Parts: sequence; C-alpha cells; structure tokens
Amino acid sequence: MDLLADIRYALRLLVKTPVFAVAAIATLALGIGANTTIFSLVHAVLVQPLPYTNPDELVMVWEDATFVGFPKNTPAPGNYNEWRMRNRSFVDMAAMRGGTNASLTLDGPPEQIQGRSVTVNFFSVLGVTPALGRAFNSGDAQGAQVVIISDALWRRRYASDPAIVGRTIVMNDVRHEVIGVAPKTFVYRDRDVDYWIPMRLPPQLANTRSSHFLNVVARLKPGVSPEAADSEMKSIAARLTEEYPDTNRGIGASAVSVRDEIIGDIRVELIVLMIAAMAIVLIACANLASLLLSRAWARRGEYAVRLSLGATRARLTRQIVTEALCLSLTGGAIGLAIPVFAGKLVERLVPVGLLPATSTLDWGILAFAAALSIATGLLFSLGPALQSSRASTAEALQQNSRGAIGGPSTRLVRDGLVVLQVSATLVLLVAAGLMLRTLANLRAIELGFNPDRLLTMQVFLPQPKYADADRRAAFFDRVVDGLHAQPGIEGAGFGSTLPFQSAGNTNWFTIEGRQAPSEEIRDALYRVGTGDYMRTLGVVIAEGRVIDERDSATAPRAAVINETLARQFLPNQSALDRRIRFDPEGPWFTIVGVVKNVRERGYEPDDKPAAYVSSPQVGGSPANLIVRVSGDPLSYAGAVQRVIQSVDPDQPVRLIRSMADVVNLTVADRQQHTTLLVVFGGLALLIATIGLYGLLAQAVSARSREIGLRIALGATWQSVVTMVMSRGMALTAAGLLVGGGVAWMATRTMQTLLYGVDAGDPITFVLVLSLLAAVAAAACAIPALRAARVDPMTVLRDQ
Repeated sequence: MDLLADIRYALRLLVKTPVFAVAAIATLALGIGANTTIFSLVHAVLVQPLPYTNPDELVMVWEDATFVGFPKNTPAPGNYNEWRMRNRSFVDMAAMRGGTNASLTLDGPPEQIQGRSVTVNFFSVLGVTPALGRAFNSGDAQGAQVVIISDALWRRRYASDPAIVGRTIVMNDVRHEVIGVAPKTFVYRDRDVDYWIPMRLPPQLANTRSSHFLNVVARLKPGVSPEAADSEMKSIAARLTEEYPDTNRGIGASAVSVRDEIIGDIRVELIVLMIAAMAIVLIACANLASLLLSRAWARRGEYAVRLSLGATRARLTRQIVTEALCLSLTGGAIGLAIPVFAGKLVERLVPVGLLPATSTLDWGILAFAAALSIATGLLFSLGPALQSSRASTAEALQQNSRGAIGGPSTRLVRDGLVVLQVSATLVLLVAAGLMLRTLANLRAIELGFNPDRLLTMQVFLPQPKYADADRRAAFFDRVVDGLHAQPGIEGAGFGSTLPFQSAGNTNWFTIEGRQAPSEEIRDALYRVGTGDYMRTLGVVIAEGRVIDERDSATAPRAAVINETLARQFLPNQSALDRRIRFDPEGPWFTIVGVVKNVRERGYEPDDKPAAYVSSPQVGGSPANLIVRVSGDPLSYAGAVQRVIQSVDPDQPVRLIRSMADVVNLTVADRQQHTTLLVVFGGLALLIATIGLYGLLAQAVSARSREIGLRIALGATWQSVVTMVMSRGMALTAAGLLVGGGVAWMATRTMQTLLYGVDAGDPITFVLVLSLLAAVAAAACAIPALRAARVDPMTVLRDQ
C-alpha cells in the first residue's frame, strides 16, 4: 500500500510540473528507444545463433590469391576436390556456385529468381533439414532435375501450399521437381536466394584449376579449431603449388569461421553504435540527475517537515526513486515505438548473410527495454535520493535559504554532471565527424564513368532457349533498337558486370611481342558488352575509341584496355594497334582504345588492369542492361520492360535500380551508421546544451539578490555577464578537455571504418571543439544577459 501511495504521489507531482515531465519523458524515450533499436540489431547479428546445426563448427575455405589482389578468392573445382581428399580437419566439405538465375514460368507471370547450384552434401554439411520434403542425395547429382525452394518463394508464389513437394515447376524452360522447402530461418550468404539445385559441372570444369568460381564450406571435426584447420589448408595449398606450378603458383588457402565471414567489419560498427546509444542514455541521466538535484534541494523543506512528522529516511529515498522510475518506465514504454518504426533501417544494417532483425517486440527486446528503463531510473535518482536522505529538520525554519541552489557538495555534483555531458557529446560528435569525412572522401573519388540518369536491370536469358549465340545476339539487338526508338532514351547496352557490382571476374592475358618475366602477374578484370555499352556507361576515352557497333561478330576482334593495364604493361608507348589475348590458345584482339580507370571494383579497392571486349565477338550472355535517359531513371523502368516483353513476352527482369543506387550500395552501411551517429551526436548536443543552460539559469535565479546587490554597488553589465559566463565556459572547457582525451583513445577502434582520414584527425577535432564551444557560449549567454538585466530595486524589495 505504501508503494501505491508513493506512485500516486509521484504522478501528482509530475502532473503539477508538465513541462518538466514531458521533457524528461521525451528525453528518456529517445535514449531508451535508440538503445533498444541498436540492441535488436546487435542481438540479430552478434547474439542470435546462426541457422545451422552447431554453427561454431562451420568454416569457409578460400583460395588465397593475394598476389592478384584477392586474399579470399573463390576456389577452383580441381583445388576443392584435392582439399576434400587430403584434409584431416573436416568431417566433410561442400561447395556452392553463385550466379545461378532462372526464369520461372508456366504457373504464374514470368519471374526472374536467384538461385545457387550446390553439391549434394551442401545441406548435410550445414546441418539443415528442409521444413518440407527432403534434402539432396547422391542420386540427385546425375538423376532427374530437382530443386529445393526457399520459404519466401514458397509463400509468395505458391501460397504456402503444403502439396508443393513433388510438384513440377518450370525454370529456364526445364521442368524441375520440387523435393523440398528450406526452413523459414535458413539463409546462407544471401537471404535473397530463392532456390538450390544440385551442381552438375561439365567435364571441362569438373577438375579445372584455372577457373575459380566456387564457395566452399566445411564442418570441423570435434576438437579441431578454425586456426588448426587454417594451418592445415595452408600446408595442403603449398603442396598443390609444388605439384601444379602452372595453375597453382601463388595460390594459398585459408579457413575462416562462418560467423566471422558473415559479420566481417560490422562487429566494430555495431560496437560503435551501441556505445553511442549508451552515451545518449548516460547524457540523459546526467541531465535529469542535475534537474532532480535542483528539485530535491528546492523541496528540502518538504523533506525536513516529513522527517519531523515521523517519515523515515528510507521512505524519502523510496519516494525519490519511485518518482524517477515513473519517468523512466514511461519513457521506456514510449521509446518502444522507435525500434518498431526503425525496423526497415535495422533490416538494411543486418548483413545479407543473416536474416534481418524483426521489427516486432519480442520478449528479448521487451526485457532489455524494461531492464534499461529501471537501470536508468535508478541511475539518475541516486544523487537526489542521497541528498533527500540527509535533509535536516532545522532547514524547515531557514526561510532565507529557499533561494539557494544547494551546498558545495550539491554544486560540485551538478558541475560534474555538466562536464560529463559535454565530454560524452564531444566523443559522439568526433565519431560522427570522422564518418562524415570518410563519406566525403569516398564521394570525391573519380569513378571513371557517369552514373547520372542511368537505369540498370538484370536480364538473364534462360538456357536452353537462348543457347544459340545468334539467338542471343538477336535478342540484344532487338531490345537495344527498341529502346533507341523510345522518347527520352539516349543510349542502351548490355554488359557482363557493372561497375561496383563485383571485385572479381578476372582473366589471364598476354600482349603480343612483349617479353614478360615468368613471375609477372597478368590478371585483368574482364568485361564483355554489346556495341553501345561503353558509350552508354559514359566512360572517359584517353586514347583511341571504345567498343561500338563496328565490333560485330564478323569484324576483326577488338579490345579496349584501361590506363592501369596500359601503364603497367605498355609503359611510355601507345597501346593502340597492339594485340592482346585472354587464352593461351585463343585468338588475338587488337587494342583499339584506352579509357580512364573505371571504378569497377568499388570505391576502396585499388585500380586493377581491365579489358573490355565485344559480346558479338566472344559470345556469352551479358545480363546487365543499362539505359541512359533524359530524366529520372526509375520513371523509365516501365517503358524498358515493355520493350523487353515485346521482344520476348516470357522474359522477366530483376533488380531494377538506378546506377546511382548501385554505387550507393557500397557505402550504404557506412552512410546509415553515419546518419545514426549524427543523430545521436545532435541529440547529445541538444541535451548537453539544455543541461548547461538549465544550470546557469537556476544559478542566476538563485543568486538574483546577490546580483542585484552587485549592480546596486556599481557592477557593470559586462562584469555580470562575465561572472555568469565564466562558470559555464569553465565547465565547458573541463568537459572538452576530458572528452578530447577520451575521444582520442576511443576513436582508434574506428580506424577500420574510416577512409582517407586518421582516427586522430586534427581538423575533425578542431571543428567539433569549435562547434561545442560556440554552442556552449550561446547557452551561457542567455542566462548571463538575463542576469545583466536584473533590477536591483525590484530584487531588494522582493527580498
């Protein structure tokens, strides 16, 4: 009953001070909501177990091709087969081949779906059992066409029909029997995969060591650590180099735990965000503790009277804590709306190898929010509670003390809280500033092409329908011609790999007549496109021309190279009319042009030699359509799709995006993290500014009699302003000093997230220090000017 009475009394007090209550609850809601949102992200990425049996036993095994810029290179089938036979660390190894896409037809509108071909032991190595049906078995590698579909595809296209197992679906004009549906929680490296089929490599690829395209996963034997497995794989790779020097020279191997592979650098990013979110709560607690200390001092007469009437000091302490908990629990309850509304943002921050965090309030999120709310309430009520417990009955008779702001200990605590707020704000703003500079540095990199007004989409031509090269070429020509006839379309072309889409897809090459040392690295990005692809992309010509309509199937073979290839392999001479080939037994291509380096691999990787050839001359099926338009790219998507359907009504498309969006995807995680840090930093700055302003405003109010006397005795308004501001700026200086030291050490953990800027960048620190000093000066100036306008006669008469 006493507790209910305390709650009712606390609620009445808060109703009587609505401005204070609303401000406190809103501050806590933002702080607790931000922390709960980041907690849901951290839980999804770092805490939630991976959807495999004993996931800690799983490792990814890569080729180490650092000598050509790929420390984690996709293994060749021949090396994978040797690894399986020679290792002693793994129970089993499985392989997956990416880039398998299919046109799904017959049982609904045409749909382009993304899939993977896998070895038949893939699901057993991962320890995953289909939710419906069965996994692959050894007979599926050579038998009828079978497929396991994802839970998402089963639900959206087949309405969760439990009879899907055994049903025949048509992919790429080939009938496949559905033998299973993957669990809803299953995801491996890409949550957008719709299906898995057994891997069936043609004889020329089954044991090749010169073509690298597999992803390999293995399960450790009991008692074997990832480090031990990594050491053994390096030894096996060294032996393979000795046995196969022509194909395996410089090729090592490495084993990395699946969790580390999926999470990567995001672990550091999440830790930074969690610390930033906790800093917001800490600043909010410091601010509220300062306000409650002031309220507690103003109510010390009330406490003294209650003590004189028989209340215990424990009861007074409980009352203060109850009032604080009413604030924090209300703020926490309101703050739960933030993770719900921020669900899409959290989903974008989760790596694609994991299922996105749920936007629903599960028990884990509710428990975290409740625990944080209680801890927050206890934290900012601690000081006021201790102060109230020391209240003296004699103070009830000291009428002239009502205007004071507290004794020396109270003032020291409140000053310390302001210093804490300024320090934490400085750390957050420095982190945000470093990330802003990183984004600016990335955006300033020359791309080598023009991404503006460029629409992209993927058009995978199904086999065997388009197995014939002439039929593929006819499709490309008809689509491109149809697009050129559309108003507002300035160019169109098909390419094998768009800039920023892949860090790999390379090929060996040699240049005719050039004496190359045997140990020379001859590995170039290899891009295939239709005649208008390079012009539509907007590459910059350095010499000669680009691939165009002249480079037809019957024309002499032509190639275009980038400046890096020309500089490294044809220095101090023109590359035009030199000949290059991409297969030791293949045809020669005449170099007809040199282009400025295109950021094919993204913003950060170093430039690499690159070559561009014509698809009519080399075959293949470039699946990326780019269209340059005169307005908003996405507004032309419908017209482009209609042209494709007029050529082939059964041909679907996927991943309709602007080229600007493709480019932005490579920095999307940094941009989102930066946005959160800027929001957190701005919120911290607002709270700290309010705290500093509130402290000085109350000091001016409490010292109005003293200030009036000073003015009556001849003090100028400048001296009064200086007196008030000096205290605020002294606290700010202390906060900046402490915060600067903490930021200098804390931001070192962010170095892996930065680009083109050091964690201790002096420019960022100076700018943030200047911003905080200027805002603090403004916060101090308002109460200082108010103090200078005090009328001494009015103050003395009131006293």
